[in-house]
Amino acid sequence: MVTKTEPTTEFVQELIPYSRRVFCNRNLRMDTIRYIGFDMDYSLALYKPAMEHLQAELVLNSMVDVLGYPRSILALKYDPQFAIRGLVVDTEHGNIFKMNAHRFVGMVWHGGGPLDKEIRRDIYTNRKIDLSDPGLMMVDTQFSLPEMHLYCQLVGLFDKQADNESKPTYDRLWRDLRGAMDVLHSDDSLKTIVRGNIPEYIYKDPDLPETLHRFRSAGKKLFLLTNSEPEYTRAVMTYLLDQGHPGYAKWEDYFDFIIASARKPGFFVGDTPFLHSNEDGSSQSIPVTQLRRGQIYTGGNLQELKQWTGMRGDEVLYVGDHLYGDILRSKRDTSWRTAMVVQELERELLGMQEHGSDLTELDRLESRLFQINLERAAHAIDGNRDRRLQGEARQLNQEVLRLEKQICVHFNHTWGMMVRDRAELSAFGAQMQDYACIYTSRVSNFRLYSPVWYFRSPRQRMPHEQLR
Repeated sequence: MVTKTEPTTEFVQELIPYSRRVFCNRNLRMDTIRYIGFDMDYSLALYKPAMEHLQAELVLNSMVDVLGYPRSILALKYDPQFAIRGLVVDTEHGNIFKMNAHRFVGMVWHGGGPLDKEIRRDIYTNRKIDLSDPGLMMVDTQFSLPEMHLYCQLVGLFDKQADNESKPTYDRLWRDLRGAMDVLHSDDSLKTIVRGNIPEYIYKDPDLPETLHRFRSAGKKLFLLTNSEPEYTRAVMTYLLDQGHPGYAKWEDYFDFIIASARKPGFFVGDTPFLHSNEDGSSQSIPVTQLRRGQIYTGGNLQELKQWTGMRGDEVLYVGDHLYGDILRSKRDTSWRTAMVVQELERELLGMQEHGSDLTELDRLESRLFQINLERAAHAIDGNRDRRLQGEARQLNQEVLRLEKQICVHFNHTWGMMVRDRAELSAFGAQMQDYACIYTSRVSNFRLYSPVWYFRSPRQRMPHEQLR
């Protein structure tokens, strides 16, 4: 007699913690991927809040010592919980705002609090944001988050001064802050401090070595492509990978080729030659004609990389965190498949699990509101019934607003969810959806999947297909 077995309901995705999953925007078959490239900063190397505090401290000191700002700015306190990626700086008005996928403005912050409603309406109502405007700057990197909170505090500080006192314009204030931060990264002062105490600033993920090993065991060729300088790259990668797996004597053994000081996004479109890197970080002038395993190179360009390796665009997966420098440009200029590392996503996913009942209730209220508005639009109804529906719609709108505010504080207390602006995707969320084939919170999450896994995107529906 054949014994009937119950179908299993426990799938691989259900065995993986929600906060550690890899999410898919476009189908990706890992069995067709031959090369996997990695950025380093905020991708393989995830930074602690201490890094942002260090950046804030150093940049304020630089603005005082080099640019002549008053010493009073040194009393400003940096809050790493204030900013999220995807915010926009308006340097004409001294504001920071969040916008939705359609480039319309949501929350606006000025100095120490929300912008006055009347002023906000005058500046932004019915204005679709054009990021080609030189007075607007969208911040999409983790390294730039300290600038957002510091800018708000500096704006608030100088707003308190009398108009007849000498003070920088909002635009000058942003350019000085951004310029000072750029110098910290280019003159090695920031990274020298980090190299001196790497565990203070960088998480050591114990699962990362095994993750890379699993990719290699499946026949994937791995490469490192980072803008960081060779000396800093050696220090960070040694900390992350050395002695992490018995099959690898040193960190370089995980990678088939290593490229530092790559100057992305210029790497994808330029013709800078590859150079050998010496142990002291200097580069040799000897022409490079092939990439050798275990050797670190600097500079380089996409065309020679393709010529020497034979890689084709659709067989390369590039893993990075920078939406423009890593994800957008690698997809637009190379046709590489893309995986985006969104470190802060893990915290948001945990929040979604913890407050799932509120999110479910919000969906219910919005669905009911949709039905009411549909009934009002689709039927010719008497005045009493219409007034009743209007009243219910107003009440539901108030409930939706109340619940949205309640949910918001459980994520970012100022801006809410990173990828959403009320009922719409945020501009940052839309760009993630457009340019990242897959995304996750850390590279080691791939360890939880087969290296030949088929990532499938959920079925997308237009509004008329949702049958509600």
